[in-house]
Amino acid sequence: MGMQNSVHILWRSALAAASIALAGCGGSGGGDDTPPPPPPPPPPTVSLTAPAAGAVNRTVALSANASATAGVTRVEFLVDGSMIASDTSAPYSADWDTSTVADGSHSLTARVIDANNANATSTAVAVTVTNSPSVDVSLSAAEVFPRTGSTATGEGQLTFNLVTGAVSGGVTLTGITATLAHIHGGIAGTNGPVLVDFLPGAADPNRWEVEAGDTLTAEQVDALLAGQLYVNVHSAAHPGGEIRGQIKPSGISVAVAGLSGSNVVPPVTNTADGFAAMTVDAAANTATVHVQTAGVDDATEAHVHNAPAGENASAPLLTLMKDSAAASHWSLEQQSITAADREALANDRLYVDVHTPGAVNGALRGQLSLSGEAPPPPPPPPPPTVTLAQLQSTIFTPVCSGCHTGGGAALPSSMNLSNAAASYAALVGVASTEQPGVQRVSASNPDASYLVRKLEGTPGITGDRMPLGGAPLSAALIADVRAWIAAGALNN
Repeated sequence: MGMQNSVHILWRSALAAASIALAGCGGSGGGDDTPPPPPPPPPPTVSLTAPAAGAVNRTVALSANASATAGVTRVEFLVDGSMIASDTSAPYSADWDTSTVADGSHSLTARVIDANNANATSTAVAVTVTNSPSVDVSLSAAEVFPRTGSTATGEGQLTFNLVTGAVSGGVTLTGITATLAHIHGGIAGTNGPVLVDFLPGAADPNRWEVEAGDTLTAEQVDALLAGQLYVNVHSAAHPGGEIRGQIKPSGISVAVAGLSGSNVVPPVTNTADGFAAMTVDAAANTATVHVQTAGVDDATEAHVHNAPAGENASAPLLTLMKDSAAASHWSLEQQSITAADREALANDRLYVDVHTPGAVNGALRGQLSLSGEAPPPPPPPPPPTVTLAQLQSTIFTPVCSGCHTGGGAALPSSMNLSNAAASYAALVGVASTEQPGVQRVSASNPDASYLVRKLEGTPGITGDRMPLGGAPLSAALIADVRAWIAAGALNN
């Protein structure tokens, strides 16, 4: 019995050992039940959000977005692969003093480091540092108002240190004996104070150089980059300035226009004058417009329109505001414009007009030109042919001659409009009885003719609108009277 028990115990022990071995092999298939290690965390990510590619100067704000599963430890900012700053908390940012590198092309990146010491680098952004730009300057009378009529010109180049404000360079003049020359503060279409003096060159009296040591303040540097500085050259004949040129750094363009009644469609006759300038900032997609006028202080509206010379636009592109302190000045500051607007300006399609109560369709107009010279207007259409005989048959005989018989001592019968010869004698070059300072018909000048004012009911006439007691003449008949007078009020 004892031997049998011993055998049984040994058998059971062997069976248990086999079971343990079998379990260690993963059951019937074998293997290990230990769970696999977790996958490594994803790498951190980073992107440089500012600045955008392009030109930069002075101090530039850098910023980046970064994320990491393990947690962001810091974000480093690199210029040309060298770290210049780091930030340990969002939003990740730093300031870069661009004066520490040379002007020219540079590469900006951001690098993130996470808590596991893993890192990633952003896509590079290419920038061009321009802390010492040189700007070509052209001067003429095109940007001067009131007009000087000068044919003088000037050409030159100015270099600016945007960090220190130092200015150097000069201009060479042609056709002018200059007495003074300066850099002034003021956007195109306005006048401003002197900021920098020029001195005549020792070897060439036509060469004027920036006075050594003159500098711009930080605010004036900002104005420079916005196109708000200009060079002005003075002479004895024009002490306020004979020729002028706006300083236009990269991205700034200036279009100007002379305004007159002859540019209005159809043309109007007046002695008013004007000047318009539009400054465009391509980076900001904005336009600033200034208009200076003379002779139309009663103007009620001023606009920028999109249409070529000789055509009228259906609606304004920009509406200008009248200066409450100067009735001759209209402006609009930093108005958003589109790429299509800029293309229209480049193609001489934008024009400025000014409206008055007496010229609701426009008293002044001028086509804006980036070249500084207004494009030539198209030839005007031939005026309609209207004769005195025609007016006699359509207006004077059927409408006017019943009262204007010529048989009385006072109006209306003292005026004879019964036939063409009598009408000519009574109207052309004859002073008005009601307003002796005005001719009844001023040849070639419908607006100055009292006959037109009475027929149109223009404010300021004496008495009632003509014909007295009857319906006003149609616009077409009044246009015939205007056309006859504009053609010279001939005895035809």
